[in-house]
Amino acid sequence: MKVAEIAIAILAFVTGLVAAWYWYRASKITADPGWGPNGLAEPGVHSAAQDAWITAMLKSASESARLNKIAALWTAMAVALTGISSIAAAFQ
Repeated sequence: MKVAEIAIAILAFVTGLVAAWYWYRASKITADPGWGPNGLAEPGVHSAAQDAWITAMLKSASESARLNKIAALWTAMAVALTGISSIAAAFQ
């Protein structure tokens, strides 16, 4: 039984690290309005630049939310495995 407890604890550790990686990636998402290499808006109406920023912010928020959802699921797995490992150790 001790081998099973250790194996579950290791799985909990690994899933926790995977969750942390996804949280980290979600925090590094940046908005890119798609402007040229010099960082300036393309010539046009002022509202076109605003639209580019709004679109970029919506895309980055969506990607960050997607990664946060994945991280939350990995965190839930890590918590469940940690609980199972603890309960198994208590019954030994």
